[in-house]
Amino acid sequence: MIDKLSKEQRSTHMAKIRGRGNLSTEGKVEETLLREGIRGWEKHPISIRGRPDFFFPKQNLALFVDGCFWHGCSKCNRRTPQTRRNYWREKIIENRRRDARQRQALRRMGYSVMRIWEHDLENKYWIKRLVTHRLKLESNKSLSSS
Repeated sequence: MIDKLSKEQRSTHMAKIRGRGNLSTEGKVEETLLREGIRGWEKHPISIRGRPDFFFPKQNLALFVDGCFWHGCSKCNRRTPQTRRNYWREKIIENRRRDARQRQALRRMGYSVMRIWEHDLENKYWIKRLVTHRLKLESNKSLSSS
């Protein structure tokens, strides 16, 4: 199937489409955070580069919840769709590059970055990682201010 729009027209069209977040994965994370009593976070803050899925301002922690297909999880290695294979391959490669650029930029700005993969939501290990990471950031902050 050939795209009837030029690359620039397609880009302009796609830029107008606003995502509503990944309700299945982000919804599970939000539900778990609330159930576990973890507070002090914002969803998709406009002021933070890369608009992390969840941001903990007190710890300067950006939390990204990445879908295995869209972000090219090497563990799941989801199959590329049969139609427009080159497009999808390049799309996922560019998503991974953008993710790396965002993480590097956030770290240079003094933020801590944590990533949760979609497949991680099947068990509760990710929540333990998050709690431990936040505690570590809290203790580092209190040590540096002493």
